Amino acid sequence: MPRLKKDRPEKGKVSRVLDVGQVVRRLREEKGLSGVELCRRGKGIGPKTLTALERGRIRNPSIATLEALARGLGMTVSDIFRQAEFDRRDYFSLGSQKGLYKIDLPAQGVQLVSFTPLLEELFCGKMILEGQKRFDEKLFANEGAFFIMILIGQIEGEVEGRKVILKEGDNLYFYGGMKFYLLNALQRHSTMLLVSAPSLLKAPRAIPGNK
Repeated sequence: MPRLKKDRPEKGKVSRVLDVGQVVRRLREEKGLSGVELCRRGKGIGPKTLTALERGRIRNPSIATLEALARGLGMTVSDIFRQAEFDRRDYFSLGSQKGLYKIDLPAQGVQLVSFTPLLEELFCGKMILEGQKRFDEKLFANEGAFFIMILIGQIEGEVEGRKVILKEGDNLYFYGGMKFYLLNALQRHSTMLLVSAPSLLKAPRAIPGNK
């Protein structure tokens, strides 16, 4: 069963060089420090070196430079690298209601708007279901937990023979592999919040949300 591709490097491999200089500049500005003040506190790095580092002209600072930066920022060297790691888009992103990606399934009348990067471990986003359309377990992978909350509209259906009616604010939790169908009985679109642990779609076509 095809699944969403992983959006992270293989274990032990780095997808790109960490931008330490960019992180140092962000941390310096968050602490309200000028470049001169950071150098004074660090005692081991000059303003020209700091400027070159923050502008990306120095990509691999020496251990002595990193230690001076850490002293100036009141951190450890490992703290700086930790911040650089979390600044990568693989691990951290800011978004809006427009989402990061859109996944269109016109045959089912479904559009998914992903608020998170397309990972196997987590999907959190909106499912928009056209009026009079339905979907069932064939849409999803067989494993993993699913949480659905109705944001706009009303959904009806069955989960393992048990009838469900979900109005705005109602939610449904179920485990993948169960037989179910969910129907938008209204003429207008219904919108659901969808959270799931596994990658869910069989053959998605992802479109960046900001395009």
